[in-house]
Amino acid sequence: MRRVVLPPLVLLLVATMVLSACGRALAEPPEGSTPVTIDTPDGEQLDAIEMGSGPDVAIMSHGDTGTKEGFYRLVEPLAAAGWRVIDYDARGVGTSTGGPEDDRPTDLRAVVDYARDTGAESIVLVGASLGASLSIAMAGELDATALVSLSAPALVFNAGDAAADLRDTIPVMIAAAEGNEPYVSDARSLAATLGIDPVIVSGDGHGTGMFGDNPALITQIVTFLDQTRDAP
Repeated sequence: MRRVVLPPLVLLLVATMVLSACGRALAEPPEGSTPVTIDTPDGEQLDAIEMGSGPDVAIMSHGDTGTKEGFYRLVEPLAAAGWRVIDYDARGVGTSTGGPEDDRPTDLRAVVDYARDTGAESIVLVGASLGASLSIAMAGELDATALVSLSAPALVFNAGDAAADLRDTIPVMIAAAEGNEPYVSDARSLAATLGIDPVIVSGDGHGTGMFGDNPALITQIVTFLDQTRDAP
């Protein structure tokens, strides 16, 4: 068999496309952000970045195959709006410790505990895909004051049942892309359960992947969270 050897530049381009397709975008942290390590009660260490200051904290939870880098485009505008933002990698993702037996609820509890131990007075949860389902499921337990869900699967972490418990308790934004089934149907179902209108954007992006086709969604999220902070 004839062996095909690709030039180094072609190999680099292929590797970059594969990494991007898997949600592992080669992105630098937002300028002005600070790397932090968050300890979990069971001995793992979560890699995170933090940006901004103040008592109002937004915590971002990525999806099953995502990383904290997916939220980088949202971190800076939220910090500029006066939020302290914590964007973390779950255990076993990036340089966070831990194996494939992930425990996302323990990770999110640890991040919220860290935020409160370092001055947070209010917590909002922002999640993508599985991280959105996790945020919906844990918003009540963690006493979140608002929630943003991007492409949450309704069955994961029993998010559909949790949404019923959240109805009329805190402001919630549910978003999905019109071409991203079954998640757009899940978004409509979750929104109906919550008694709100879903935000349906164009394209087929999933989770933070919606930002590429719909950069205005970033502004919409910041505006929504600012309004919840300003509400009596």
